[in-house]
Amino acid sequence: MNVNRFLHRITRVARRHARHDLSQKSPVELLLDLSSDRLLEEGEIAAVMQLIAVTALDILHIEFAAIWLLDDARERLVCQAQGSAADAAQRSISRQDMPEFFALLQQDDGPLISHDVRLHPAASELPQLFGAHALHSVLEIPVRMHGENIGALCFGQSSRQRDWSREDVLFGSHIGNLVQQVLAQREHVRIQHELEQRVQRRTRELQLQTEQLRQAQENIFRLSEIGREITSSLDRDTIMDIVYRHVHELMGAEVFAVGLYRPEQGVIEFPCNILRGQRMLPYARDTRDPDLLSVWCVTHQKEIYINDIFTEYRHYIGAAGLDKLTVDSAYPDQRQKITPVSLIYAPLVIKHRSIGVIAIQSTEKNAFQRMHADMAMTLAAYTAIALDNAYTYQQLAKAQQILMSKEKLAALGALVTGIAHELNTPIGNSLLTASTLLEQSVAFMRKMHANTLRRSDLATFAGAVNDANELLMRNLSNASDLVCSFKQVSADQTSQQRRRFNLAQTTQEIVRTLQSRIKKRGHTLEVDIPVGIELDSYPGPYGQVLANFINNAMLHGFEQHTPGSMRLSARLVAGDAVEIVFSDNGKGIGDDDLRRIFDPFFTTKLGHGGSGLGLSIVHNLVYSVMGGKIDVESALGQGTRFTLSLPLHAAAL
Repeated sequence: MNVNRFLHRITRVARRHARHDLSQKSPVELLLDLSSDRLLEEGEIAAVMQLIAVTALDILHIEFAAIWLLDDARERLVCQAQGSAADAAQRSISRQDMPEFFALLQQDDGPLISHDVRLHPAASELPQLFGAHALHSVLEIPVRMHGENIGALCFGQSSRQRDWSREDVLFGSHIGNLVQQVLAQREHVRIQHELEQRVQRRTRELQLQTEQLRQAQENIFRLSEIGREITSSLDRDTIMDIVYRHVHELMGAEVFAVGLYRPEQGVIEFPCNILRGQRMLPYARDTRDPDLLSVWCVTHQKEIYINDIFTEYRHYIGAAGLDKLTVDSAYPDQRQKITPVSLIYAPLVIKHRSIGVIAIQSTEKNAFQRMHADMAMTLAAYTAIALDNAYTYQQLAKAQQILMSKEKLAALGALVTGIAHELNTPIGNSLLTASTLLEQSVAFMRKMHANTLRRSDLATFAGAVNDANELLMRNLSNASDLVCSFKQVSADQTSQQRRRFNLAQTTQEIVRTLQSRIKKRGHTLEVDIPVGIELDSYPGPYGQVLANFINNAMLHGFEQHTPGSMRLSARLVAGDAVEIVFSDNGKGIGDDDLRRIFDPFFTTKLGHGGSGLGLSIVHNLVYSVMGGKIDVESALGQGTRFTLSLPLHAAAL
């Protein structure tokens, strides 16, 4: 029968009965009231189920009503509500106690109608379900959710046997539908609540991930900036100060230390140790001690991340290491000693080679997070590069200083050789003149003692003495000038003192010391410098620059041993500067080499007399010492031209 037609029919019957008894509501009215009761949506589930069970007694005019639902495990039936005066004998029944009844629940056969309870398929198990209620007739309506039976509504008559009518089954089914609606609505609310919670939780997770991603991006950018700052310095102490400053800002570390691994000495030196912003005394760790965290970090080339040293130390060291966490000698007098609890150690590694360790410590538990350890590893990588660069730079500076000293000594040696060669001529001439004069004096004395001396002999001897004196004075004067030039040039080049000097005179002195080498190789040097140019500058560095120009031209420009010509000129510019131009007609310099000629150790004659430092020294002397500028112009086959712009009054060093 159609449900709407049934309800319409029931309504007509109810109205007909209402004319006789208006004090009682019909089953349809009771069902409608129950369906519209706000308790079904707003009440607690236990109260709702109890309301349905109690109302079912009036709707069906029965003596027993109960609502049984399976638990989540589908292994027990739980009585949700019971519409009777007496309490339920058993509120929960297991599958093992009522296997036949559980089997009926799994079937999809609709309502189970038992006019006589003795004919019920699970009659022997029903007493457990109804307890003290001795029912004669039972109507069981299945409760379904998601396509399966999850329980049953049990309606019963105990005072007499009852033949269940179609209307009874329909009313019972409607009551079952109400239970299903309540359960579905509650499940919907639960799912909606869980979904909202899940959305909120996921939203919080996404917000946290977004914040973490933002923080990570900020950290990456900041670490990149820190890395640039660290690697831009070539001073070890400055590098350590920079690293500590950023470690303190990023992590709030109480203790920061940088250890330098000295494998040849078997120690890790800690020259930089800072406790709460104050420097501590340097100390060293013995790499043979296995109970030291720094030794473990350097040896394994892995980071150490500890939140509580007293529970996590065994992963790295033995118990004896707990007494070695700090070094007493590192504390200045009256400085309070601390015991680190949270620690991060990051190895300093360059090309799989340990060079040291960074130690970050705190006296609090769980002071650092995993990201702090990652930051420490990144900072350690930058620090390792910076320290290695600083060490390399120091070694390079020492090597460059040694090479520069050798270069100066070589220039001085060449100067001595040139002067010796130049002195050889006037001294040789003087010696020859003196020996000739000696022979003539002996002959003159012999004639005088033999009384054979004539007036003509006296005149001849006087003329020879006069000529010899002129030759001796000229040659000895030249030798004296050479010695003075040598003394001045060598003094200037070794002392690099600032003084006032005449450019033309000083240039001539320098050229004179190199003239013998120039002539020996068949080259020429033309000097065109006005005599009135006075400089208050550094003649020694100027001489080194000029000597390097000349030597460079003879070594590189005239390498085919063909006679070459060089020219040196100068002129005043702008009233307070002088422009000095040195040029040669050698083979010239290619574009690729021209860009690098002032770089240290760049040479095209490595192993053939070129050190690669000559023009680098020139560049340094011109800019750093004399405060000038240097430009170079050259092309292959067209010679080379160097232009110096020097102030007439150089700044003091």
